[in-house]
This record gives sequence, structure tokens and C-alpha cells, in this order.
Amino acid sequence: MSTAGVTRALRAHVETWRPYTLWYVGMVGLAGAALTDGPHHPWLLASAWAAPTAGWLGGHYLGDYFDRELDAGSKPHRPIPSGRLRPGTALWCGSACFAVLALLAVLGGWGTTAAALLAACGIVAYSSWGKARGIAGNLVRGALGAIALLYGALTVGLPADTPSIVPVLLVSMVAFWSHDTMSNLVGALRDIDGDRAGGYLTLPVRRGTPFAVRTVLALYAVTVAAALTAGLLAGPSGRIGYLATLLVVLALGGTALAPLVTHRADMPVLVALRAHAVLVVERVVLASALVGLGLGVGPQLALALPMVGLTWWSQRLMRTRHELGTGRPARTLTTPRRAALEDVS
Repeated sequence: MSTAGVTRALRAHVETWRPYTLWYVGMVGLAGAALTDGPHHPWLLASAWAAPTAGWLGGHYLGDYFDRELDAGSKPHRPIPSGRLRPGTALWCGSACFAVLALLAVLGGWGTTAAALLAACGIVAYSSWGKARGIAGNLVRGALGAIALLYGALTVGLPADTPSIVPVLLVSMVAFWSHDTMSNLVGALRDIDGDRAGGYLTLPVRRGTPFAVRTVLALYAVTVAAALTAGLLAGPSGRIGYLATLLVVLALGGTALAPLVTHRADMPVLVALRAHAVLVVERVVLASALVGLGLGVGPQLALALPMVGLTWWSQRLMRTRHELGTGRPARTLTTPRRAALEDVS
């Protein structure tokens, strides 16, 4: 393969990775490990970050593999429909990422193995089935954030002599479940036309954008309530920094969601795309709040500042092109899968 061909293939893989999302899920796994009382050995913290990240990468490969026919109609510029990444290569790479997740999980013990298996099932279920099934698919996708938090906690282990950690962990899982469900639903607001054309019965396609926006606001309210409860249940150490970080989260959340409310009757693609871009940054800050609660403000800032910077920079560099392309005409999707989906009531 020529140098140009290698560069083209590498770029296709990097686009599939969506670098602007990678830092978040690893931070969530790290947050779960930080919430426990230890031991916070560096290799355990690294594993808590690496395993969810490997699963996340695998999910992107498999998601693009299962969505290749939908993308051929609505997003032909993406790596698989454009021919820059073969479907078989995407399937193989996704499987390899899952193999890395499985290895790290087994090394961590039965708890991490069970959590990884649950996450893998959720990834496959969402990619192959759930995305087209409205709020049920959003909830399956949202559960992956909660599982990543649990995985991180199980990597370090839950000490039997500190039962107070369990309520904080459970409430935090609710926060990430509702937040990831909400942000996934905002992503569906961005893809209404393509999903409708492809027969994907997402919540905005089924019930319209005003109902979907109200659902987004309700889920965000659950996120904020659960995150605040977690801070109040935790010990006084780190609480002030945690609550201060939540104020930043609320400011970013308001910035993201206010335009959705304004345009709820007629949702422009760019409005939903920009809202989701802010939420992608905001959730990194939210995950860092739990890191600070467990490890202190210093490690939190040392991780959060570069991760937020990388997330924002990579979005500006890649996001619009990956989602909207260059305006090339879409091809009509005519497949048995589309016909089957259109028959679903």
C-alpha cells in the first residue's frame, strides 16, 4: 500500500474512533475506581480507564458496521459507505477491541468480568437493534456509562468495611445512566431526517421534536438531582470541590439545552449538533467531579483540563465533517432491513 493509501486508511480509523468521545468513558471508569477507598495502585487506575475505552472503541466499530446501510443513505461520507474502511475490517477491529476488554476484565476478577460482559451485550444490542427502537434504545445506550462507572469501582474493589460507598456509587450510576441516555437522545435530534429515511424509529421520529426535547429536559433533571445527591451522601472531604464542579456542569448544560428548547418546534441540524458538542464536553467535567471526590482536586484538574481541551479541539477538527460531510447527495436505502424496520409499529 502506498503512503497515501496508508494515510487514507489511518484517517478512516481515526474518524471511526471519534476521538472527541474517547476521553469521557475512560474518565468515568477512573471515577468509579476513585470513589472506592483503595488501594489506588496506578495499574488498577490505568485498567479502570483502559477497559471501558477499549469497549467504547469496539462499540464505534460495530456501530458503524451495523449502520453501514443507513449511513450509505444519510451519511455517505463516513468511512465504511465511502469505501475508505471495509465492513469486514470494521468488524474485525471491533472484535479485537472487545478481546482487549475481555482480557483486562478477566484479569480484574469475576466482578469486572461480569460488568464487561454486560457492557458488551449492551453495545451489541444497541448497535444491532436498539438504535431503531426509540427510548428503549436510548436507555440501553445510556446504561453503558453506568456500567463503566461500576466497572471502575470493581477494578479496585468495594471494601466491606466502608458500606457508605455503595449508596454514592449507585446514585452516581443513576446520574450517568440518565445523562448518557439524554445525550444519546440529543444525537437522535440531529439525525431525524436520516433516521426517518432509513426506517429507524427513534423517539423524535415517533413522537416529534417537542416531545423529545421535553424528555431530554426530564432526563437532565434526573442527572442533576442524582449527581447532587451523590455529593451530599459522600463524606465532607472533597465535597466543596465536587459541588463547585457541578456548578460548571450546570452552566454547560444550560448552554447546551437552551437552544433546543428555543427550536423545539423545528429543530435545525446545526442546533442539535452544537448542543451535543457542548454536552460531550460537559460530561467530561461531570465525570471529573467524581474523580475529584475520590482522589482530590489536584488529580481532578490535572486530568480534566487536558481532557476537556482535547475533547473540544478534536470536535472542532473533525465533528462537523464526520456528521455532515461535504454535502454530497445521499443514496436511497433499499434493503430488507429497512423494510422490516418500517413495519415496526
